[in-house]
Amino acid sequence: RRPPTRLAARPAVRTAASEGARLEGFSGRVNRAVAALLGEEPTARVRRAWARLDAGEDHELDLDPSHPLMKQLASSYIEGLLAKPWHEPATRQKWAKKLEKEWTVVRDELAAALADDGKLEAEGNNVWAGAKNATSAAAYGQGWKTLGLCDRTVWDDTNAALFPRTCELLHRAKVPLLEAFFAKMPPKSVIGPHSDMCNFALTAHLGVDVPEGECSLTVGDGTREWRNGETMLFDTSILHEAENRADRTRYILMMRIYHPELTSVERQALQFMFDCLDEPELLDDPLALKEYPERRRAVEALSRRPWEAALAAKSKRGKATQGFGRK
Repeated sequence: RRPPTRLAARPAVRTAASEGARLEGFSGRVNRAVAALLGEEPTARVRRAWARLDAGEDHELDLDPSHPLMKQLASSYIEGLLAKPWHEPATRQKWAKKLEKEWTVVRDELAAALADDGKLEAEGNNVWAGAKNATSAAAYGQGWKTLGLCDRTVWDDTNAALFPRTCELLHRAKVPLLEAFFAKMPPKSVIGPHSDMCNFALTAHLGVDVPEGECSLTVGDGTREWRNGETMLFDTSILHEAENRADRTRYILMMRIYHPELTSVERQALQFMFDCLDEPELLDDPLALKEYPERRRAVEALSRRPWEAALAAKSKRGKATQGFGRK
């Protein structure tokens, strides 16, 4: 049976009246559905965070009042998670070791795409998009751009197929991905102090094409230089800023991953909440709720198919080229 492209059976037909009724009490319905699906006690921290977000409560913590950047800010906040600027070394994580060992796969694939930037723009989906909102644009600037590969564990059909070896490496390394995308920072630019306002996800950077010695990232009270082929892991709910002092663009592979102190059940609860935001009708589909874990795995597997097919096609072309002219 072909895996579903959606979790719920079909989108509900929405009118202005039905939409208003749906939104009324939506937060409470999601909260109750999470408890029913995964248990009240194992999901308590996540459901409290959801309630605070719905109530508009922001978290603010001075980690070191003597330093202006040693402050944690979050609107999506789960209590009890370790708050520190840097999680070092990143290679304590097995997936980071694997990425560093094979990082040239990512470098070479990006370089090939950038060599024909016009083709990339024409074939890709929302290639080199800017900041999503005015607040982010104010911090990141107009020149900071991204090329998305994976969002909330689901691969982008178009872009992932343009970078199949990178996606295969991320998948094979078992990176606990929430998101993955290339990010470029223009020459002679800065990113001002800001928080990403979420403490249950950490951010990882893999240096791909970096003017070494001329690019730095400061998180809290610590500053690090980007290095090609090296991974950095840090907490972007803590104020951070960046600078590219070079005369050329800096490229990295950026990943959002779950905070390692979250339990597996809490990760499932967060994913379910994301899915309810994307497909509110999921709450009205009893069969989809009953089969949620299986459907979620099927959706993720289906999203891998484009880059798996592209990878197989590249491998086939490579074998054909190697065999050309042989008897």
